[in-house]
Amino acid sequence: MFFVSFLACCNPLVTSKICMVNSNLLNTNVFCKFFKPLIEVFHTCRHKRDCPELPDLKWLQLGISRVLLDAKSGRGFLQQYSPFFKLDLCLQTFFASLRSKRRLSLATEANDKLARKVADQIEDPLAQYDELRKFHIYAGDGHWHGASPHEARKDGKKWSAGHFYLLNLRSHALTHMKSADQVDRKHEHDMRALKRAGWKELRKHAHARTGEKLLIAWDSACIDFAFWAECKQQGGVYFLTRIKENASYEINDDLPIDRKDSLNRGVTSDQRIIFDNKDVLRKIECIDPESGDPYTFITNEMTLSAGILVQIYRMRWDIEKVFDQIKNALLEQKAWAKSMNAKSIQAQMICMAHNLSLLMENTLEQDHGVVNEAEEKRREDRLKKMKKKAKTAGRQWSNVYDRVRRFTKRSLKFFRTLRAYFFLNCETWQMAARLRQLYAEL
Repeated sequence: MFFVSFLACCNPLVTSKICMVNSNLLNTNVFCKFFKPLIEVFHTCRHKRDCPELPDLKWLQLGISRVLLDAKSGRGFLQQYSPFFKLDLCLQTFFASLRSKRRLSLATEANDKLARKVADQIEDPLAQYDELRKFHIYAGDGHWHGASPHEARKDGKKWSAGHFYLLNLRSHALTHMKSADQVDRKHEHDMRALKRAGWKELRKHAHARTGEKLLIAWDSACIDFAFWAECKQQGGVYFLTRIKENASYEINDDLPIDRKDSLNRGVTSDQRIIFDNKDVLRKIECIDPESGDPYTFITNEMTLSAGILVQIYRMRWDIEKVFDQIKNALLEQKAWAKSMNAKSIQAQMICMAHNLSLLMENTLEQDHGVVNEAEEKRREDRLKKMKKKAKTAGRQWSNVYDRVRRFTKRSLKFFRTLRAYFFLNCETWQMAARLRQLYAEL
């Protein structure tokens, strides 16, 4: 009660009406608005069951809230926040649920449905390019958390927990691909995880239907030409990455570059190359308009324009920004528990927290006109400086930098405001008013 009263005194937008924490807390508008998309997909999940001690929906809400709120440990989170969920919960009940394979299947299914909902509701910045119409576009990478406090030591060390994620570059929806295999290694190599997944699972994550292609931008750890060939021939899955410095290849022929298309500004060459006298791939070279640094990419996709492929790889950085958000804004820096099942559940909860935050941010913008004005200004200033630097150096500027623009992660202001209003019995517009006020400040 002290926290709520203190918040009311500090924030004039929080009136006495919305400061009262009542017994029907789960009906507060901010909480319900945030979890509304989850509730909608939950009722269609095949893996839900009737569990009176810890109902599935509250279990999902607990896990996602643990990601969002700033408790430093699982015990601390449950002791501090379980009363808000009207649960007289034994600590071991929640921890035991993290070992349930059925609950993992439920979390996986729920996030898959949430990712589809995000794709349906969030504006696609790549929709303006007709040549990408039949492509699903994703970025992929691995992310590592510190070991859980109870992690068993191997070779005298506690190994960190790793996960491989896919980020939909059209919608920014995040999905968990695989947890790292830690049987005989500390950090599983990306290529080994991709092979464990296979092209069928990759297409499943992307919700790709017959006739649709999947293009994945990954760092150079994904290079395995035999695997690429299998994915392309059997599954319509294509890869885009940076070429390794020590790569040995032969140039087969030059591909035409449409110089009239502003997308291709900065592209210096587009060639077919041959590795080991058998693997025919595509090599694209370009110059960064701001720094003047040269970049070289390789792909097994042969039809898209060189400029759009360069842009897609530039957007791969979005997944790194999401990982930064997970670590520094959501403070998910350690594994919750030592079992692989628990680690996979944590990864799914992180994905759901990210996807629900996307939908909440979109709701605040669409329904209440909340725009991060300060960040918009910083982005505009940054873009002007880039253009000026490129022009001064005589380098070409591609209009793709102007046309494909979207925030790569949610701001700390967003998460702090969401936490402050999460359990308050207040209207969503009041949270929106506060956030709009914060966004107006530099």
